[in-house]
Amino acid sequence: MIMRRFLLDFVGIGLLLYGLAYLPPVRDGVVAPFTDGLTTAAGGLIALFGGQVWVQGNVLTVPGFSVRILDLCNGVEATLLLWTTMLAFPAPWRYRLWGLLLGVLGVQALNLLRVVSLVYLGVWKPAWFYWVHWYVWDALILVDVLLIFLLWLRRLPAALRFHAPPA
Repeated sequence: MIMRRFLLDFVGIGLLLYGLAYLPPVRDGVVAPFTDGLTTAAGGLIALFGGQVWVQGNVLTVPGFSVRILDLCNGVEATLLLWTTMLAFPAPWRYRLWGLLLGVLGVQALNLLRVVSLVYLGVWKPAWFYWVHWYVWDALILVDVLLIFLLWLRRLPAALRFHAPPA
């Protein structure tokens, strides 16, 4: 019964969150500025370590390579997947909110590393860029989401993990 409820909640919450994220006002007012901020943060990280970098909106340029950060590359969908899972899991709200906050930080920290590494990969080994971008990093981001969720579950009291009450 609990698993059925979790699955139904997961589908419903997922449809709601992804549906909201793709509404034009949310995309224009939240997702696009977030993506620009991610691009700026990646540029700042590159500059911090002595790299030459230019940022304009969601375009990040270093000598010899440029990348535009788009949907599916900004970590929003991965974050929504994690949030969907945490919100669907029957746990007290204080644990859910704690997980949502730390989860977004974990996903976005790895995504920031992903963006910077892909920029340098584009400079050093351009032939590898698309394969690493679409296969290696996509898999790593999903593993990150899974690991964050599992770590979050481990932090829940044992009684909640094994005998979760209805939400």
